[in-house]
Amino acid sequence: MASHTPPHQALETLLVEHRQLKGLLEKIDRALEQRRDTIDQVGDLLGQLGDRLIKHFALEEEGGYFADALLHAPQLVSKANALLAQHPRICTQAVTMAREIRCQQAADEDWWQQTAIRFRAFREELLRHERHENGLLQEAYTQDLGAHD
Repeated sequence: MASHTPPHQALETLLVEHRQLKGLLEKIDRALEQRRDTIDQVGDLLGQLGDRLIKHFALEEEGGYFADALLHAPQLVSKANALLAQHPRICTQAVTMAREIRCQQAADEDWWQQTAIRFRAFREELLRHERHENGLLQEAYTQDLGAHD
């Protein structure tokens, strides 16, 4: 059972995690753009992203961020469930991308371009997902705080 966390603290914790994820995404994007890292280094960065996403989503699912918010705004349950349902697919995409990159033997111009395109599409999907989560939590806590005015 999730412990009750003050709304502002839960939201701030999640927003910090989202900013850290965004920082890692930017680091990977730079590595693909600058092409100074080896294939193994790029694969390691994507592996870190996959590991971080698995832990991040577990915290969201089990850590009470959504549970506490939904206690205050039960009308948002279907939105939250839709977002939670995206977690396994997003994790699988990150882990698969890292695995495929680590299996790559050489990187030519086409490989760098295709990998960057694929990663950026993934990044945009993940950032959109995170924005929706942030919005859901802000909506839940805003409604909760407004109810006590």
